[in-house]
Formats: sequence, structure tokens, C-alpha cells
Amino acid sequence: MISAPRERRDSLLMVSSTRQAIAGFFVIFGVAVLVHAQTTSVKELTSTVSGRITIKDKPAPGIAIGLRMHDQSRPQPVSHRAVTDLNGEYRITNVPAGTFLVSISAPAFVLADESLSERTLIISKGETIEHVDFTLLRGGVITGKVSDSDGRPLIQQTVSIIPENQQGRGYYRQVNTDDRGIYRAFGIPAGAYRVAAGTDEEDSFGGRFQGAFYRRTYYPNVSDTAQAKVIQVSEGSEATNVDIVLSRTVATYTASGRIVDEAGQPVPNIPYGVTHFINANSTHSLNTGQVSNARGEFKLDKLMPGSYAAMISRMDADSDLRSDQVRFEITDQDVTGLVITIKKASSVSGVIVVEGGNDDKALRDQLTKTGISVSVSGPSLERGGFGHFTNPAADGSFRIGGLSPGTATFYLMSSSRFRVVRVERDGVVQPRGVEIKERENVTGLRIIASYANASVRGMVELQNGTLPPNAQFSVWLTKLGEEPGTTNFASTTSQQVDARGQFVIEGLMPGEYELHAGLYVPGVSGDMPFTKQTIVVTAGVVTNVTVTLDLSPLTKRP
Repeated sequence: MISAPRERRDSLLMVSSTRQAIAGFFVIFGVAVLVHAQTTSVKELTSTVSGRITIKDKPAPGIAIGLRMHDQSRPQPVSHRAVTDLNGEYRITNVPAGTFLVSISAPAFVLADESLSERTLIISKGETIEHVDFTLLRGGVITGKVSDSDGRPLIQQTVSIIPENQQGRGYYRQVNTDDRGIYRAFGIPAGAYRVAAGTDEEDSFGGRFQGAFYRRTYYPNVSDTAQAKVIQVSEGSEATNVDIVLSRTVATYTASGRIVDEAGQPVPNIPYGVTHFINANSTHSLNTGQVSNARGEFKLDKLMPGSYAAMISRMDADSDLRSDQVRFEITDQDVTGLVITIKKASSVSGVIVVEGGNDDKALRDQLTKTGISVSVSGPSLERGGFGHFTNPAADGSFRIGGLSPGTATFYLMSSSRFRVVRVERDGVVQPRGVEIKERENVTGLRIIASYANASVRGMVELQNGTLPPNAQFSVWLTKLGEEPGTTNFASTTSQQVDARGQFVIEGLMPGEYELHAGLYVPGVSGDMPFTKQTIVVTAGVVTNVTVTLDLSPLTKRP
């Protein structure tokens, strides 16, 4: 056997090793490319929103503009933002699909279209949306001084800028005075306003933690709204010396008493609160954060004249205690000798399940994070008071105590997509609520919930005319065949229409709906364009619909 010279063998080995290394590199590179391609393919497409902001047809540089998700249950922070360049242009990138509110941060300015403080924008995957433009106007200014009858400046007093027509666009501003008693409200839209300082007697809690109460006074130092001077605000105007003198301190009083058990013995460490009956249709309940002392005594302070009720505050969901409201009137002196009697409460317990989804662990886990609340109504129960709320356990079981006798209605957290379909007691459906007797522990309840995952996506098209300036679309759904009061699902669901005529309504239960669409033009009365149509919504499905609005009623006006 003839062997190759050693130098040649070494050379061959080097070539072989190099070829293996190169081959290995290409294998690794190929895998990396494949992984990158797979990663890229599953990466969700994002969108771009761009436009221009101007002030009187001139570019507005340095203006911040932001997008935040539109969530009716709770305000969301700005998630995407940009700043306009020297040409007033902006560009927001990497925006995911969804419904957003577009807002501008320019406190001294207002939108030329005063009907909208924010603009709705429905964004699909991978869209390039251009010409989302805004025109700004310089807002007006109202400034002045708030002092007492001796001329002393009142510091940190709240001043309210109230539109003369409160049924209009709803602008309302509150500012506080500085250490000189000076206030300055700016960025006010054009219009007519009244200015007030001090505490409104209808709400004794309004200045509860501000120290002295001053009776509400309107510029120029009158207590009657009808006598208040109207301040006219125009673009860039400044109304100065809008001064208010708060001359009388409002007297406040206390209400005190004891918290006792049914044997008349004092009960310490019980949280208590108060409800203010503002008028026939409005109440305000306040948990003071205080508890009864060792002798069962309680005290409510800083109460202005009015009608009130004292009661124990809502305790934890397992509480077996409750109290009736103890009504009292504050006129011109303190109230003493109130007695809050603690009683053994009723309770409800059972289990909540997902209709047709008990095998879906993700749904069940989500359901345990959804709060259950119960409202008890009855002829002997007064308005006001504190609610009762709990979260179900991992197995869906729940118990809520501290209840009064009456008819119990169950609700699920409004921010979730779960809806109560029906409530059963020992297998019998309770369409009008669950009747609870005094001291009764109701068991065997079964709350059947459904996950509202249907949605409607639509487009509003116009015919026989062009859209007037400041016009606003409105779109809403009414569920057909749903008897009011049988579930906690709102029978009417509304949604804003974005600048491009698109709308999305999510979180719907399956069923038949009536879709309504209309147009509103501020300052224009009479018949407006309106239409309706019936649609069928399917669980887990996006229903696409086109709505046509006939603008003839507007174009035919004289």
C-alpha cells in the first residue's frame, strides 16, 4: 500500500476540514434563514397613521399627537405617539389593528371642529392611513382672582367654567387658584360661559376635604345662576378681571350616634358611611374610612344642610352583618343620638359556569377574574348605600353576604365580555331575580354566563349629498326579542363612527339585532338622515355590514 507524503495528507485534511466548515456554515445559515423566515411570517402586520396639523392654514410644528385604545369600560393611556415636524406633518408607525382614539396635546388650542375632542380611527392590519389632518384654533382665556370679603386671597379654591348651554358640546373646565388667589383657564372653545367658585349646596361632599366651605358664587358675586354675567369667548380672546368674592362661609354640622347589636350592646370597629340624598333622582354615598370606637360611637362631620342616611359600610363578601339606613336631616344644628342597629344579614351562594365552555380552561380562568355583583331591590329598601361584590373561586363557586331581604339581581363586571344568560335556583330559572328573605342563606344558585365574542364591522356610505361640517355619525344596535330586566346584557349598544365612516361593535352575544344609523349636525334642528336594518350576529364571527344614509333631508332644506 502506497501512502501519500505527509505534507500532501496534511493539505488534504485542511481542504476537507475547510469544506466541512463551509458546509456547516451554510447549514447553520440556512437554518437561521428558515427560522427568520418563519418568525417573519408569523409576525403581525402593523399599520402607519400620518397627517398634518395646521393653524390657520400654516404648519404647526412641535405638536404632540397620540393614539390610545378605545375602551368604553376604562380610559387607556396613550400607546403610540409622534410630534409634528417643521411642515406640521406627523407619522405614527407600528400601530396594531384595533379601534383607537386620536388626540392632540396642545392645551392652549382647540380643534376647529369643536364637536370632537378626540377622533375615532378603526385600523386594520397592515394599513397605511394618510391625511388624518387636524386644524387648530387658539383657544380663549378667562382669568381673575378669588378672595374673601376681607380681600384675602383664597388659595386652592376650585373655579368652574360652565357653558351657558350645558346641552351643547359639553365643555366644562375646573381650575384652582394659586397662592395669590389667581386662576387662569386657557384653551377654551369659543362660546358663552358662566364662572363660579365655592361649594354647591347640592353636593356636601364636593369640598369635604378642603377645609372651610364657601357658598357657591357666580361672577359678578351673585348666588343665582340666572343673574350671573355671561362671558363671551372667541378665538384667541382673553377675559380678564373676572373676579369673585366669596363672602359667606357655609356652616357645616356633624351627625353622631352609636352602632349597636340587636340586644342594644355597642359594637366597636365597624366601618360606617353616609349617603346624601341630593334630589329625587340623585344620591351620593361616601365611605368615610372610619370605624366605630370601643363604645360603638361614630361621627360624621362637615355636613351641609340636607337629607342624609347613616349606615355601616360594605364589609367583605363573607360578612354576615348588615344595617338599615338611618335617615336624618341637617338644618341649622348638629344631629346627635343616631342609632345604627346591626342585624344578621342574608347571603347568596352558588356557582358560576360558562355556557358550553366549561371544558375551555382559558375561559374558566378568565371567568374567575370577573367580578360578580348583586343588587337587592324591594319596597322597603331606599336608594343609595354600598354595593356587594366578589370574585368567584377557581371552581366557580361564590358567596356574597351582608344582604338585605328583597329581590337580588346579578351582574358581571362591565369591562369583561361575559354576560349573564340566566340564573337558576335549585334548577329553576329565576327570570325576575332571586327572592331573598330576612336572615336567609340562599344556596344552590347557578349563574350561567356566556362569552360575548361576536362583533359587527361596518361602513357608512352616503348618497344624495355631501357631509356638512361638524356632522357626527351615530350607530347603535338593539337586540331583538330580549325582555328588559331578564339579564345584565345591555339591550342597546352604541359605537362611534370614525373619520372614514367605519365602525366596529365588539363583545356581542349571538342573536338578531336591529342596526340603527343616523346623522347629527350641531345647531341644525328638524329631520335628520336615519336608517335601520336587521342583522344576525353569530358567536365568534365578524359580521360585515354596509349602511347607506340618504342625505336628502339636509339638501332639501331651504
